[in-house]
Amino acid sequence: MEYWSDGIMKKSLLASHFILVAILIFAPAALAQKLVIAWTAVSAFNSPFWIMSDAGLYKEEGLDVDTMYIASSPIAAKATLAGEVVISAQNSQVIADSGLQGADLVAIGATVNIVPFYVMAAPEINSVTDLKGKTVGVSRFGAATDFGMRMFLAKHGLVAHRDVAFIQIGGMPEIATALSKKMIAAAPMSYPMVYVAEQGGAKVLANLAKDAIPFVHLTLTTTKRFLKDKRPQVKAFLRAYGKAMHFLYNRQAESLAIFAKYTKIKDQKMLEGSLKYGYEFMEKVPFVKRAGFQVTLDEIARTNPKAKQAKPEQFFDNSITQELVDEGFFTKLWGRTP
Repeated sequence: MEYWSDGIMKKSLLASHFILVAILIFAPAALAQKLVIAWTAVSAFNSPFWIMSDAGLYKEEGLDVDTMYIASSPIAAKATLAGEVVISAQNSQVIADSGLQGADLVAIGATVNIVPFYVMAAPEINSVTDLKGKTVGVSRFGAATDFGMRMFLAKHGLVAHRDVAFIQIGGMPEIATALSKKMIAAAPMSYPMVYVAEQGGAKVLANLAKDAIPFVHLTLTTTKRFLKDKRPQVKAFLRAYGKAMHFLYNRQAESLAIFAKYTKIKDQKMLEGSLKYGYEFMEKVPFVKRAGFQVTLDEIARTNPKAKQAKPEQFFDNSITQELVDEGFFTKLWGRTP
């Protein structure tokens, strides 16, 4: 009887040993946290999110991710602060506005650090000076289109609302319609609606990639708490982003297929134009540029005095991107320093 009990004990200990080994082997996968990541616009600038998902780059980096589309940066920001989303695409104004109110959103990377528009104009407009005395359209006052157009005119010696009138029109489709109907002389636009405006008779007056007006247009954003508690996951995400940008440049046919899936665009020229648009403005190495965030604070300071006392560094953290640079990640990926 004693032998039988001893045998049972040995068998139980052996079984427990195997169970413990199985837990140690399989627990990381079983307990892996599913991350919810949100993109916020059907545009080339959000395409890394599509590629990271569809090309298996999240899985390649050991991340279990669900992606979702939230068609509003402020709503996505609230979801990120609530922990319902862990990383989202945001513009710098949303981050700064929430930060000035005490929230802890932080940009861990930037997709676009300059004003990312083409200035589309009526056929008879041949230079920026031709806009004097004319009316230009923007999506809404205070938006990136408004800011970008004001800065563009200022660089060429024209003062918004004095030399050139501004009107709010709405979305890019409405702006394209206003151009085609001669309601406005020019407007800052993005792809794919640039192509639509061209089909309606408008032309590219200026490509703001050449003007390089600082403005953190789109960031990769999380909370300071998530960055602190889940730094390895954030680093894995940024590696996946780097790989997505490399994919965009080196696997164009597959990238265009992914663009077509998410944008629902069937016109090949429009798809190719959207990809080219992304090449002109997007960052291969996603450092957030301080100058761009300072511009955001200067804009906010026009209506919120708190912004005058704030520093850009309160709202972004480049430390992980710098780690990846120091480790040679981007150089190895591109075969050179991008």
